[in-house]
Amino acid sequence: AHWPTSSATRVVCASPQPIATGEAMEAVIHLVNPWALPLPLWIGGVVAKELALQVMDAGVRFTATHIEPLPSRKGPKKVVQRALDRWDYFYLGCNSIVETVFIGHLLHYVWTSSLVDRPLGSLGLLNGPVALWLLIIFNDMLYAPFHRALHHPTLYRWIHKHHHRITYPQRGNVDARNEHPLEQIMAMALWYTATRMVTAITGLHAAVIVAHISVMVVLACFNHTGCDLKFNVLGLDFAVRAHEMHHRRPDTNFGQLVMWFDKLMGTYVPYVTYED
Repeated sequence: AHWPTSSATRVVCASPQPIATGEAMEAVIHLVNPWALPLPLWIGGVVAKELALQVMDAGVRFTATHIEPLPSRKGPKKVVQRALDRWDYFYLGCNSIVETVFIGHLLHYVWTSSLVDRPLGSLGLLNGPVALWLLIIFNDMLYAPFHRALHHPTLYRWIHKHHHRITYPQRGNVDARNEHPLEQIMAMALWYTATRMVTAITGLHAAVIVAHISVMVVLACFNHTGCDLKFNVLGLDFAVRAHEMHHRRPDTNFGQLVMWFDKLMGTYVPYVTYED
């Protein structure tokens, strides 16, 4: 049997393609601009985020000058920084936009999700300090094996090698963010996943998102300075030494803030000085 093919039938058959295209465009626009902001406000968000980051980084770098330097910065070999080139500036510019989009999604989730507590009176032990502690751990739990995967020769050459052009980082947020934008996007996706996991387990207060962003930014900046900052808070054993060892020996110490998962993977190494 043959169905009649009229002009009306042809129009109906052809219509799904532009509809699908329109839906795809809407999805892309929402991905980049979840708040549906006018372009000037969206650009203003990028600028505001960048200003806030630079203020935090300035505070970190000032504080770092009052902390004992890492042994590598006091040894006989002078640490020389590689000058930034056009690829560095291009990636830093791209990542500034990626970070703004990611923070926009986090804040949109906080503002719209019924699972996130927003009133100050609803802040408690479980959805506050416990949630923040778990968020730090879960983020590293997801990031450490992903980071290790980036060191597979196939991925390393095309993505992660750029970040490791610096052996002894000391420029704070510039060295911390100087990575391939694809790596940045994937890391942010894991961060978002960790946020949803914690929300499902303990509940989440909006203040935890702000606190976690601050912790991640500040400690990432410290990780890329030459100061010997280290502390242990509720089992979270942070040390700049661990991340410097990762830059010196890229097959080790894949965690960001804690080395728990490197010890599980067998990739943790302690700090080695010139004397050692």
